[in-house]
Amino acid sequence: MQQGLYYLAVPYNGSEEQKAYRSMLSLMAAAEFLRQGIHVFAPVIYVNQIAEILDLPSKEQRRDIVMSHLFEYLKVSKGMIVITADGWKESWGVRQELLFCQEHQIPVCTISPDQIYENLDQLLSESLVSSKVEELLEAA
Repeated sequence: MQQGLYYLAVPYNGSEEQKAYRSMLSLMAAAEFLRQGIHVFAPVIYVNQIAEILDLPSKEQRRDIVMSHLFEYLKVSKGMIVITADGWKESWGVRQELLFCQEHQIPVCTISPDQIYENLDQLLSESLVSSKVEELLEAA
């Protein structure tokens, strides 16, 4: 079992259907990681509700407040797991998280949505090196 806290990155924005699917995917993945004894922080599950309560007047203000909050979790995480659901390459938030990981040398692992029920401990053992994070950034 991989000890420590991992940050679970999933794209969020899109149509209402996409948001609902991505929220459910994040919830299902977080539950499966926990079932397998791996602790994750899954911001999609709750951060958007917090942002709604803040009722910020612009997307830029929302991003500034929310991303600085999320970066604090990334700083203390053992690594970031990107679920490569449709939209991850276009996601502004996932891109910011990848850039932060690259800057702070935080390992990144990618998994596809259909891998969340596999042996997650084994998948996490294949964390990416910095040059691979650069490749992900170029793909995004």
